[in-house]
Amino acid sequence: MKPTVFSLPYAPVSHFLPAGCIHWPLGDKDLLRRWVREVATLPNAFAVLMGDTSDNARTHFRDHVRSYRADQNSQQALDEYVRDDIRKLAKELDPIRSKLAGAICGNHFWEFADGTNSEQCLCQLLRIPYLGPVGIVCVEFRDRGGKGRVCHQMTIYCHHHGGSMGGRTTGGDVAALERSEMSFDADVYALSHTHRRFGFKLPKLTVTAKGERRIIEQTRVLLRTGAFLKGYREDNPNATQQHIPTYAEQRALRPTDLGWITLRINLGGTHARSHDDASRERQRREFTVMY
Repeated sequence: MKPTVFSLPYAPVSHFLPAGCIHWPLGDKDLLRRWVREVATLPNAFAVLMGDTSDNARTHFRDHVRSYRADQNSQQALDEYVRDDIRKLAKELDPIRSKLAGAICGNHFWEFADGTNSEQCLCQLLRIPYLGPVGIVCVEFRDRGGKGRVCHQMTIYCHHHGGSMGGRTTGGDVAALERSEMSFDADVYALSHTHRRFGFKLPKLTVTAKGERRIIEQTRVLLRTGAFLKGYREDNPNATQQHIPTYAEQRALRPTDLGWITLRINLGGTHARSHDDASRERQRREFTVMY
């Protein structure tokens, strides 16, 4: 686990739009293109790919495929099919490449013969950081168009499922978010995996680090990032042909909450000039969760 730094121009308002569970190519392509346009057009917007970007193989399926080592030719053929799909996805995401802080790994990735996975392949094509299973993104808001001194900073913790592969209830989703908040000090916590979409703010009290010690309120934001794949298909099962129900149908899960979360970050218009000023800026920073 290693933090990555992502720089943005300092602005009164910025937007964070994490994309969870795109499940390319089975996910809703029109919805994905709307998300790309939103990231491209919102003021000072940036994003993280939250895992399950492509829809390939779950863990047990991958283990079965990789356990048979006698037929490398078949593995190479399957690898090329997956790479071709990833190239198409990279083409869809290319317009916002500079706004992507990185991608984390989910549980629907494909493992290639060389040991790399489909999420890494996408990162190579887009030339963005691969963050592994845990993404720690240190966002630096800089003056002079994003190339000058740091005026403000915040930390975003990203994980695909938050340490629990379950999450049949909203309470379970919230508990996973709160466990993440207890294990790592960040400003924003983003999880995906369960195809739910919600966010809430969690205020805490802390003490300024330098100068006159003061107690200030620090707001943390906890997000579940939604999905781009429908849980239930409009099909017509009958007794005369094969019917393969979706995972949501088999497990009797809730319908998928399609879409994404937009986190509006309001920093105001005053640059921080010192550590103490930065503490006051942090106190004044406001987050708004939008759907």
